[in-house]
Amino acid sequence: MDSSDGWLRVLDGLLSVQSLVMAVVLGYLLGSALRSLLVLVLDKGQSRGQAVWRVLAALLYGGCLAGYWWLVGSMVTWNFHTMLWAGGTALLMVLGFVLLRLLLGHVYQEGLVATLLKTVALLAAVLLALLSVMRAGYLNLTTDRPLLVVDVTGETRAQTVRWAAPDQPMQERALRAHRVVLRTPQGQKVSEEWLYGDQVAIKGQVLRLHPLLNAMGVSNLFELQFVHNGYLTAERHNSEPHLARPLVVEGTLAAPDRLVPLRDRLLGWLKTRPKDSHLAVQTLTSESTYFPLHDPQGQPTHRTFDLVLTPGGLTAR
Repeated sequence: MDSSDGWLRVLDGLLSVQSLVMAVVLGYLLGSALRSLLVLVLDKGQSRGQAVWRVLAALLYGGCLAGYWWLVGSMVTWNFHTMLWAGGTALLMVLGFVLLRLLLGHVYQEGLVATLLKTVALLAAVLLALLSVMRAGYLNLTTDRPLLVVDVTGETRAQTVRWAAPDQPMQERALRAHRVVLRTPQGQKVSEEWLYGDQVAIKGQVLRLHPLLNAMGVSNLFELQFVHNGYLTAERHNSEPHLARPLVVEGTLAAPDRLVPLRDRLLGWLKTRPKDSHLAVQTLTSESTYFPLHDPQGQPTHRTFDLVLTPGGLTAR
């Protein structure tokens, strides 16, 4: 086995215990911030320069702690006892020796060995943090965000419809309408519609952000506009009636009425940014995959689908 295989095995092992790695890094950062504050408070012989440096170190570690949690916190699978043990051990290893010396009245002095140990610990924490941040960024770029559950119930009823196809006379006919229920991923009902036709889809608007922002956990913004029917062939599309119903869904592009002008101005400014800017955005009118209302034999479909938001727009699974 060559060295590259060994490193790959190490990396695979680290990724398999991702939550423990995050707990250790969080414990290290928290312990380092607290250590700087403890030394600041308990070391009576420090100079003004040392005091300023320790305040800055505490702020730096605290900022790193907040930023790291913002990037990877949503990826943590909490196993309370295991993670408390891992994070607490890292915290105590950072704090224990310094706290013991100061409480016993010894002057805090950092020798060569202590400096080397701190450097090694810092480099190890940076390596572990980079690995978990890279994984979090990959998941943010590739993980679908559920928006709605589309429940095609299989229930039908006759519905009299009066319409005129292009260049055709008015006609009236009883069509088979299918019951479709839209719910949030948490199960709350959003809408219930009776739609005729072969399929159903959802139309919306997606504001695509820079991939760097997606990797950092900032999802694309969206607004769901309406649900509508569809047909399997061009002939039926041209001859059969069409139906659309507006959706009232609180998308991330939504804003109170009084703030809509401000939102529109901000979005207009973002759309004018150069394409190579991290603030550049692209507005995409997106439509979900069509969900079938009946099978090839014409029997009503009874299935549940998920409408999800991806970095590319709306889709279904």
